[in-house]
Amino acid sequence: CSDPQLVAKGYQGGVPMGGDLAAKPRAAKAPTFVVNALQDAGAPGRAGTPLQRVQIVKGWVDTQGDVHERVVDVAGGPNDASVDLATCEPRGEGHKQLCSVWSDPSFDAKQRAFYYARVLENPTCRWSQHVCAANKVDCSDPSHVPPGLAACCSPEQAPTLQERAWTSPIWYSPAK
Repeated sequence: CSDPQLVAKGYQGGVPMGGDLAAKPRAAKAPTFVVNALQDAGAPGRAGTPLQRVQIVKGWVDTQGDVHERVVDVAGGPNDASVDLATCEPRGEGHKQLCSVWSDPSFDAKQRAFYYARVLENPTCRWSQHVCAANKVDCSDPSHVPPGLAACCSPEQAPTLQERAWTSPIWYSPAK
């Protein structure tokens, strides 16, 4: 990831998102993927959310026709990031940028497959939790919950979420 020619090399010999990898002979090495993700800059008065991890998702169909999927963390990983539900202030660390080079250790040149990258941000408050926090809803005493805000205390309403972004897949088909 620190190679100053990384992007130029990718354009020269790589496959763009949504593209097809060339079929490889039986003894071929696994394809190598480069993933580089940057934290969203945010908006005036509201910073973007730090990144937690980058994953590669591989999908394939085996010889019996069963569909499989494997998710691999390739940069970053689980962290202690959380959110103060009373204020919606983020807690914990994250990353401004994550970059990784990854090769599939279980690549089979005879098997169709697809790969895509998924980027996860640290957790944030759901929009509805911002409303609950701004109105200082205290669910410990349901009789004091303001009218129209009972959903703040509902167990079905998750107070946080974790935003994700993903790429178009890159497809691999073996030679016929």
